[in-house]
Amino acid sequence: MTMLRSTYFLAAIAFFGSLLFFAWTNNDHRQYNTNADLSGHLRQLLSVAKFIDPKSISDRPSKRTASFWKGKTPHFEFDVMKSLIKNRANCQVVYIMGVEGASHHGFMPVLEALAKHQVDPAHKVEYVVDINPKPLKAGLYGWHRNLQKDWGFKGGNTPPIDDPDLVRSVIQSSCPLDGKKHVMIEWQSFPSGQEEDKRSYRVHRQHKWLSMTPQEIATSDEAMRHPTNMTAFVEAYSPYAEIRFVVLSRPFMETIASHPEWDEGPLVHSNVIRGFSLMLRNFLDLHNTDVVDGRRSWTVVCVERIMAKLYTQDEDVIAARANIIAYLAKFLGWPVKECPHCFDKWHDSTKDPLEVLGKSGIPTVNKLYEHMGILTEVWPPPGEEGVKEQQCRI
Repeated sequence: MTMLRSTYFLAAIAFFGSLLFFAWTNNDHRQYNTNADLSGHLRQLLSVAKFIDPKSISDRPSKRTASFWKGKTPHFEFDVMKSLIKNRANCQVVYIMGVEGASHHGFMPVLEALAKHQVDPAHKVEYVVDINPKPLKAGLYGWHRNLQKDWGFKGGNTPPIDDPDLVRSVIQSSCPLDGKKHVMIEWQSFPSGQEEDKRSYRVHRQHKWLSMTPQEIATSDEAMRHPTNMTAFVEAYSPYAEIRFVVLSRPFMETIASHPEWDEGPLVHSNVIRGFSLMLRNFLDLHNTDVVDGRRSWTVVCVERIMAKLYTQDEDVIAARANIIAYLAKFLGWPVKECPHCFDKWHDSTKDPLEVLGKSGIPTVNKLYEHMGILTEVWPPPGEEGVKEQQCRI
């Protein structure tokens, strides 16, 4: 019962942190000037916590976390939390989301170039862009145990993703209160790594997925926490950082042909990829908007719309890519919407997916087309109506 109450409490803290943001930044809301005021208000919010489904919090809080929040807000927590929440506008996480084989490695330099092209119009200062955000990786995946030790987590036990101490440590390390806009770009695929991966994931790739249906994978506890628990991430970090998802959608056959030898072959690999596609679509449908600012939290990038092979004229390629860049900058709230060199490191894939997959035999290819037909019910996720670069094909 104590653990259950702690779980409810942590869920309430994560979800209602956004409400505190408005309480501190809008004059028509109450001001919390003392620890007692803040603690009292947090306890009032618990009356609503009964409506939170505890199953949505997959990582159970550690004893350290439960004792940290039990009955009171620590004296140092009030000032730190308040300053970090006020700094939210200068702390942004952009997660390139997609299944394995969706072209993360190719697209990441494009987004990096666009981010590094940004200048804060008010202060004329360039954005601080981190494409290898180690503190965030430590928080999301449980990597970089040395950082966890520096933050006071001893004994080799990785804290849960929504541990308040861990969240605050990640944000403090990633977004210092220096007046600059800090952008972290993260891009682990779904799934990630291998079963015996040496990186310290909280949940590694599971061998049992090879014998499961896509529906079973999508609803399994392990898959929903691999490579990280996205729901817990959004709930715990949203009060402190603006979180945006750039969803990569690549044609299905090309996606499977990217790693046809994985998961014992293309058919089983297809089951795993479809399982995670189902899981991601469910997540996106449940997180359309940012819980704090109300803006759309995700957008889609159709990988085939970037590729030159889709067009007959060079001018059409340049125009399509320029439109994609402008739309991305607008979605992310970035001021500079032109980036002539964003695609300098982009290279179209030269693989012929049917040639690659055909090596496994015609029956396999036909079965994959069947898989693709079933997947069209949920993937790709819908783009903005009327924007042709957002209309992805399966």
